[in-house]
Amino acid sequence: MLKENLLSKKSFIDFTYMFISNLIKKVFGFFREMILAFFFGSSVSYANYLLLKTVAEFFSQLTLGNALQANLLPKFTKLYSENESIDLSNVYSFSKVFMWKLFFVSQLVQLPLIWIINPENKLIFILISILLGFVMSINFFNSVFLTVLQAKGEFKKHSVATTLNLFVSIFFLYPLALFFDIIGVVISRLVGLLTLLFKYIRPLLLEKGSKSTNLELSDFNLSIMLLGNFANIIILLGRFVAGIGGGNEITFFNYATVLLYALFTAVILNVNTLVLKFISVKKNNKIVLFSALISLFVVIVLVLIVQLFSIDIVNLLFERGAFTSSDTLETASYLRDISWSFIFIFLASSLFQPYFTLPQSYLKKRARYLANPFLISVGVLLVYFYFRDIDTKLSSLITVQSLSIVAFILSIFSFRNYLRYESK
Repeated sequence: MLKENLLSKKSFIDFTYMFISNLIKKVFGFFREMILAFFFGSSVSYANYLLLKTVAEFFSQLTLGNALQANLLPKFTKLYSENESIDLSNVYSFSKVFMWKLFFVSQLVQLPLIWIINPENKLIFILISILLGFVMSINFFNSVFLTVLQAKGEFKKHSVATTLNLFVSIFFLYPLALFFDIIGVVISRLVGLLTLLFKYIRPLLLEKGSKSTNLELSDFNLSIMLLGNFANIIILLGRFVAGIGGGNEITFFNYATVLLYALFTAVILNVNTLVLKFISVKKNNKIVLFSALISLFVVIVLVLIVQLFSIDIVNLLFERGAFTSSDTLETASYLRDISWSFIFIFLASSLFQPYFTLPQSYLKKRARYLANPFLISVGVLLVYFYFRDIDTKLSSLITVQSLSIVAFILSIFSFRNYLRYESK
């Protein structure tokens, strides 16, 4: 009983650290978007940058965030629960090689896209593509070891490290954007990631533990990566569809989803991470259902606020500098329409968590049966949009709304599979 009380207390403290740090990061994130809106508004050059950035972030979402946690957190949590210290030398070697592979693959996609969108200054966007590749690669490397920090239970250090990354990035954003335009935006992100790398990741690499562990390509499963980060992938696909037409609809989509996703990352992802860590050690279905109820309550409040005050919210946060009143109306319209999709995204995110705690041998065989319907849905949508002349905004909304419903249905099946496995 005492052990359970201590575990509950620690979980509450962990959540408090993560929740507070994420609130701070959301404030920083809003401030960053306000700066970007001030400098770039809904300009075509910024729209082209967002489209290029979307491709880089799509690669990131398959290797970062929930996707990375779903693959690695159970493994490292178990290792640290059985051993006092771990030797991460082999993990470092694998991560270093894999980050460079990610960089080169990203360029194979981003560089041809530059010729497709045909911006006014191709050389500038080629440089942006290279810088985005470095950002994505270093972000992957950092995220591997940030996951290790979470597995060790060092949520305070994890929270401070990720907050510092964002703070440094924003600190340099204004002057770099002022002097170097859009290139400065990417450089500011790179500075924040390098600060995180040398301040928090490098000391972790110097630790020499008694137990050696490997990180291999087999530890990463594409289906698990897809399901583990489905929310980000849905948003990125919607953003890509909003931008592929060549107009500036992608800027309105981006501003709207930034506002909605802020609450998702501040509350829901924190709860999900703690649930994943908790049930990796001790199975508890009640805590999963409780997290789903929290998700439902939060998202209902969110949708009501958005429906009533969307224009006021966008006006308060963005309408200054290059961001005009017409931009406010367009962004608010996107905000109201997309908010309904987040009901399904919030709930699906909570219901998927237990599935990722099942043995990797089981997941590697079964996860594709959930991932394939999602991929088929994406393919059907893209083919449909290709053969039908549909308004860009409507296409992006259909993408987000339909895929969020598909993800919710799949999350129900995943939870049912989890219960069946545990009842054996």
